[in-house]
Amino acid sequence: MWRELTRIPPGETRTYAEIAAAVGRPGAIRAAGSANGANKVAILIPCHRVIRTGGALGGYAYGLERKAKLLEREGRGH
Repeated sequence: MWRELTRIPPGETRTYAEIAAAVGRPGAIRAAGSANGANKVAILIPCHRVIRTGGALGGYAYGLERKAKLLEREGRGH
């Protein structure tokens, strides 16, 4: 799953559902969220680029304020 995260260009986001589908497990949305949340190298694997289907930020280990700022810096404001 993390490989798929590295394919998200700066300034773009994907939903947890899109990540699950991209790895061939469209029903594994929660698993995508769990794998995303387990990321300990957020600098290398841009887990902040994954959001909820409705557009909400979802979670982020370093806080939603930081996630919003990262997305804003990349050109995808929230």
